[in-house]
Amino acid sequence: MKAISELELIGRAREMAKLKRLVESKTPTLIHGAPGCGKTRLLLHLQDQLTANGQDVLYVRFEQSLHTLFLKMAEKLSVKCEKTSSISLRGALWKAFEAKPYVILLHDIREATLPYYRFFQGVLANKGNSIAGATVHEHATGAFRRMFWNQQAAIPLGNLNKRDANALIEAAMSAFLSDVRLPPDFGRRVAQPARGNPGRIVEMCSLAADPGYQAGDHHIRFAALVMDSLTGLLS
Repeated sequence: MKAISELELIGRAREMAKLKRLVESKTPTLIHGAPGCGKTRLLLHLQDQLTANGQDVLYVRFEQSLHTLFLKMAEKLSVKCEKTSSISLRGALWKAFEAKPYVILLHDIREATLPYYRFFQGVLANKGNSIAGATVHEHATGAFRRMFWNQQAAIPLGNLNKRDANALIEAAMSAFLSDVRLPPDFGRRVAQPARGNPGRIVEMCSLAADPGYQAGDHHIRFAALVMDSLTGLLS
């Protein structure tokens, strides 16, 4: 069985090209869309491409506590700091970003405070650094709205069209369910509740590989599958 990260990025070629172009031009970029629309996969796909080209990338999840984020960033960058106060960590991180440029991928932004904004403004003041963030709603970034103000540098993600959704269902079935005896209408029954949401498509296909959802005689417990896929997506 393939890992979810190995699935082809279907239906997002235009968004991927725009994201890469904006990041390479050092323009702060914001991806926004509902849970499951593909924000995480878009960032991770960009990370893979940039890393393959020799670019240093820092992928980190947003934390409500700026101090906690400092600690995680310092750990990922192997930044040495004798003191663990926020002031010391902030200074050490600024020096690290000054010494070497990074593309910072900040996922799941939620109501950032003004100190958050000031820290990242300091990071971006050093030539070569750039940032791309992801959030559920473009107006839920708090003080980061001052950074992600440019609507031309926003990438909204919606659900896939029918053709791309069906292509993703086929790819996910091949990746996760090649050894499972499925009912002939499995793909159609996945498509109906997913409604083009790529996260739900992938989640349902990967969950269906669990014997707990298989009732024998080519039967899948779809009610449980649909409910659990939504729960997993929102958790």
